Amino acid sequence: MKAWRRFLLAVMLCAALSVTAAAASDDQGWPRVFQKDGKELTVYQPQVDFWQDYKVLHARFAIAVKTGAKKEEKYGVVETEAQTVVDQDARTVALIPKSRELRFPNTSDSEAAALKAVADELYPPGQALVVSLDRILAYLDPEKQPQQPPVELNYDPPRIFFSDEPAILVMFMGEPQLKPVAKDMPALMFAVNTNWDVFYDTTSQRYFLLDGDAWLTTGDLAQGAWTATSELPEGLTKLPADENWADVRAQVPGKTYQNPPRVFVSTEPAELVLTQGEPAFSPIPGTKLMRVANTDSDLFLSTPGNVYYLLVAGRWFRATSLDAAWTPASADLPADFALIPDSDPAAHVKSSVPGTVEAQDAILLASIPRATEVAVDQAPQSAAVYDGEPKFATIPSTTVQYAVNSPQQVFLVDGGYYWCSQGTWLTSSSPSGPWTFCTTVPAAIYSIPPSHPSHNVTYVTVQSSTPSTVVYTQTAGYSGEYVAATGVLMFGAGILVGALIADNWNDDHHYYYPPYPVPYSYGCGARYSYAYGGYYRGAAAYGPYGGAGAAARYNPATGTYSRGAYAYGPGGSVSARQAYNPYTGARGGALRVDTDYGSAGRGAAYNPSTGTAVRGGYRSNDQGTVGGIKTNRGTGAVGWDTENSQGAVVKGRGDNVYAGKDGTVYKRDDSGEWSSNSGSGWDSVDKPERASMSSQSAGESAGAKNRPAVSTTQTSQTKAASGQATKARPAQTAQTTQARPTQTASKPQPSATTRVAPRESTRSLESQASARQRGNQLTHQVGTQRQAGGAGRVQRR
Repeated sequence: MKAWRRFLLAVMLCAALSVTAAAASDDQGWPRVFQKDGKELTVYQPQVDFWQDYKVLHARFAIAVKTGAKKEEKYGVVETEAQTVVDQDARTVALIPKSRELRFPNTSDSEAAALKAVADELYPPGQALVVSLDRILAYLDPEKQPQQPPVELNYDPPRIFFSDEPAILVMFMGEPQLKPVAKDMPALMFAVNTNWDVFYDTTSQRYFLLDGDAWLTTGDLAQGAWTATSELPEGLTKLPADENWADVRAQVPGKTYQNPPRVFVSTEPAELVLTQGEPAFSPIPGTKLMRVANTDSDLFLSTPGNVYYLLVAGRWFRATSLDAAWTPASADLPADFALIPDSDPAAHVKSSVPGTVEAQDAILLASIPRATEVAVDQAPQSAAVYDGEPKFATIPSTTVQYAVNSPQQVFLVDGGYYWCSQGTWLTSSSPSGPWTFCTTVPAAIYSIPPSHPSHNVTYVTVQSSTPSTVVYTQTAGYSGEYVAATGVLMFGAGILVGALIADNWNDDHHYYYPPYPVPYSYGCGARYSYAYGGYYRGAAAYGPYGGAGAAARYNPATGTYSRGAYAYGPGGSVSARQAYNPYTGARGGALRVDTDYGSAGRGAAYNPSTGTAVRGGYRSNDQGTVGGIKTNRGTGAVGWDTENSQGAVVKGRGDNVYAGKDGTVYKRDDSGEWSSNSGSGWDSVDKPERASMSSQSAGESAGAKNRPAVSTTQTSQTKAASGQATKARPAQTAQTTQARPTQTASKPQPSATTRVAPRESTRSLESQASARQRGNQLTHQVGTQRQAGGAGRVQRR
């Protein structure tokens, strides 16, 4: 379906706006300077007033204009209402002005007209301006933004194994299912419901497990000890000569372990906590917590009572020892977790601590829609596959039936068939097609409860349609990232859904392949990363293909297998090779996503034995280029390419100038003092009503000053857990043709040209400065963490 494409600038071009390729560029910093023929325009960082439904953004920003030979800058305020195009992979937002008003206070009409002419020449009114998504989010009040609603999730712990020596977790989805590798090779069986390469030789009655480039064997899959071996069954030397088995053939006969790992086997959702020797503890300043420093898991010891806390898939569990039974802790987490300093290596866990700004950030980021536009006259080339005749069963408490013997998410509603595929909806009068793009999805589909594995499709909606195109949107819920009643973002619906998936392996319908293409909460060490915008598999011993139930697939139409390395997720086909070898320490996070409407790839690898690191990345769409500039004064600048016309980011110039709502330009110095410029130079203003921010308090409270406070007490969390999930979901906005009630509607906002008459208060200015500082910190944090590489994102199968 080559007609598929990202919903980027093409939609905005229909509005006859002069839009460049700016959306493909990055936000390299502020302020930005535009120069031409001796004229100069400085644009300071935008200040966001509101972002209506993540579509229309109202912002103000200060500018400074130099004309001709005049050395003096004239300051002004630009107020704009802009259509937005979000590139979540690049973490940027292109602001495409719908309206723009320039004001130069205390200037004559003729001078103001001349200044406006220079500004319009250097920065044309219809030109897009690219801003970091994180800078924008720092300004937003979560209560005024559409958000994924909280749903009822399960907080029960999975089976948790612990080892202080090298170990791996081989997790089956239900009882092991063994099938012949090929029809002419009945003696060699392959386990299809695990993401490891597990074979069974009927002649020797032994199991063989490939771990990296070495083999292990046992005679008892459930209880037996695994030993290293180089004596492999003859069938492994005769594997089918296709790419599907290429990586296995390359390891026959393989190497032999000197010290084979311990192997944990589970037929239910499970996690593995692996430390390098006895647990080593590192105290967290300002708290009574100690971080276990020699593990990839998020593991802590709370010294009051010496209780362990473990974070997995956004859920907290506690135990009195690492070998004891674990119990849920998400609803009554100790307050110390919210006090972890931003500089601590464990600071990332605050995204999963109820009541923190980081938890609000995660939900906001998850709620921003991704849009895809398709041409209705291009028939989808995909085909739904069934094991035998299509079979459907009713989803409890709904009128919706779902296909129980297909790896695709196909539904039957009121005699019509609907298939949610790669973030779009297809429809047909037959379960086998032909399929066409759907412009209206039955409301009943959006009643699928979180307890059912197909709940994730309720986060894919039809945003709009014309006779020639359909625009679909999806939020992070489609990838299995749900908002819990505790006010945090969690991965998957939890242990009950995982058990349901496992149980269904044993019924008559699901004979050859995993029954549900949905997120498996456990079995991959799922960890949230704000920098990458979602949940990622942890770098641990969860299998060569990423865990999360990325088992093999069997296509009954062709009689062929597609193993874990070729499972596919919400963005299309995904190839994710070996992510971690716990014995050599070699890691690889390469992940490629291909779809019919674009492709993107990122990769990173590090080998501690050689000390070398390799990182790479590519994108299929147009990208801007950035080149370094040095001046003879020693100040640095980053020049944006002229095609994208984003100006030059001048590092030697402070990003401390603000546009007041009263039309005055303000500046904040390093000591926290404010001055104003109303057209005749800078004048001191009253000191802020609050004490000026210190370097520490500014970083820790910037977001909180711009957002409502959220209690982190046990009482409020418990109350949230018991009550929020039962709230009805609000209705959608009228513009949306989709029936699903998804997100809370934004409150009405003033128009782009509304002016605030009273003089800007220093309290308001401090709030703006706090938001800017926090946005800068988030942007820097995201860039730093992305450059450092990391594990691949958890993908749906």
